[in-house]
Amino acid sequence: MMASSSLAWTPEVAERQRQPGLCTSVEAAFRDALIESLDGLPLCDRNLISFHYFHGLGADQLAEMFSTHRAAVVRRLGRIRERLLRDTGRGLAARLAPERSPALDRVLDVARSRLDVAIARVLRA
Repeated sequence: MMASSSLAWTPEVAERQRQPGLCTSVEAAFRDALIESLDGLPLCDRNLISFHYFHGLGADQLAEMFSTHRAAVVRRLGRIRERLLRDTGRGLAARLAPERSPALDRVLDVARSRLDVAIARVLRA
């Protein structure tokens, strides 16, 4: 399960935010932006993401847990994923220099296709 403390304020992320030039790795920038995006989610959405990606619960199990319909859970997970993609993209743009915009586009394309894996890795770290 996600830690109750703010994920965005780990010492490494806080240091990179104070000195953006230190974030030289696109991978590190992506991870930091994703952590910040996850931290920005409402608690209920973070719990849903955590139960789905960290604990491996499916839509049927989540629907039962949250006393709602399976379709509602699937739609909500989709909206959360879209928000994470949007917010992570913004965070990446803020971290990467403008001259690296082609790299940003490639990272976002990869992120879109592998967001589920990235979320699971961040939650398990």
